[in-house]
Amino acid sequence: MSDQPVEPVNNINDEQANVETEPTLSKSAKKRAKKQQKKASESADDQPSTEKIDGETSDGPKETTDEKVVEKVVPKKKDPVEMLVPMIKKFDVNGKPVRTIAGHGSVYLGEITPHNILQLKKLNEAVFPIAYNDKFYVEARTCGDLGRLAYYNDVVVGAVCCRIDDISDEKSLYLMTLGTLAAYRQCGIGTHLIYYALKLCKKMEEIKTMYLHVQVNNQTAVQFYERHGFTNDGIIEDYYRISPRDAYLLIKRIRM
Repeated sequence: MSDQPVEPVNNINDEQANVETEPTLSKSAKKRAKKQQKKASESADDQPSTEKIDGETSDGPKETTDEKVVEKVVPKKKDPVEMLVPMIKKFDVNGKPVRTIAGHGSVYLGEITPHNILQLKKLNEAVFPIAYNDKFYVEARTCGDLGRLAYYNDVVVGAVCCRIDDISDEKSLYLMTLGTLAAYRQCGIGTHLIYYALKLCKKMEEIKTMYLHVQVNNQTAVQFYERHGFTNDGIIEDYYRISPRDAYLLIKRIRM
C-alpha cells in the first residue's frame, strides 16, 4: 500500500458546499449550528496563541516566563540513554556481537511441574526433529532441579532436561534435551540454560562429568557446546532412528 496521502474524491470548494447543503437544514438545525459556531468563536478568542514566529508569539512579544507555552511548542527531547537501550549488544569471547532481546523483557527459569508439562511437550515438538515418548514426560514432570523451563515475558521459549547416570563407576549428568524456539536463538537463552546445568553439576559433588549426544549434521549445536567446554569424544553409530542416524558424543569434565 502506498504511503502517499489520499486526495479527497469530492473536490467541491467550501463555498459551493455551503450553497448546496444549506437549504436542506431545518430552522432548529440552523439555530443549533449558529450557537455552536458562536461558542467555538468565543472559545478561540479566549485561547492564547502558541505559534512562534522568530521567537515571538503571533499575538504578542517574546515569551520568556511562560514555560507551559514553550513546552507545547518545543517537544521534550528523549534521554540519549533511553534511545540506545534497544540497540545494546553483547559480545562473545571472540568479540563477535551476540543477539540480545531488545527492551526490558524478563527472562527467567521455572520448574517443570505436572501443570506445565504440556508446554514442555509442545516446545520439544517444535524444536527437535525426534518425538519423545510418554516415559520421558513422566520422568520430566517430577525431575525437580534436573529440569527447567525458560520463560520470556511469561512465555515458554526454551527448556533443559537432565538425568543422573552411572558410567564407569562415576556419576554423570546427562543432558537429555536443551533447546530454544527458533525465534529466540542467539539471544543468550541457550547459554542461560547450559549455565544452569553447569551450576547444578558444581552443587552436586558426586557428579564428575557432563555429557550429551548431538546428530552429526548439527554443527551449530556442536559449536555451541564446544564454546562451553565440551569435547568431541567420537561418533556413536546408529544412535538415532532418524537420518542421519549417527551421533557425536560430547563430554565435559566437571571434576576429577
